[in-house]
Amino acid sequence: MTVDQGPVPTVSTLKELAANGIEELIGVTSVLRSELDVHEATCRTLLDEVRVDHEITGVLPEIHADTWRSAMTDAIRGFEAARHRVRLLLVAIEVEEGRSIGEVAKSWGVSRQLASRWVQESVGLGG
Repeated sequence: MTVDQGPVPTVSTLKELAANGIEELIGVTSVLRSELDVHEATCRTLLDEVRVDHEITGVLPEIHADTWRSAMTDAIRGFEAARHRVRLLLVAIEVEEGRSIGEVAKSWGVSRQLASRWVQESVGLGG
């Protein structure tokens, strides 16, 4: 146990957190997919309007551009946050299982520098 971080999480605790994170990731992936479908349909509508040379100022309110953009941005951010958390949990498990930063880098296909950053970010995730 360290004073700063509390008890060191066990691999099984990290795996439980990772499993929960993966379930969350699946959920936000579904949300993102749905938003992408809406986005594609809206883009097709917008394309049709642009091709017939309608004034954009009249088209944007029709496609609800104000909510269209923010919904897509929120879905992407939610997906990226969940994906990053799962990645860090999986990296933490690798480290707890005794893998070196070089081995972590190789397993993810990233540089040692990036793997090292992920390892540092993953410290304390299980606490």
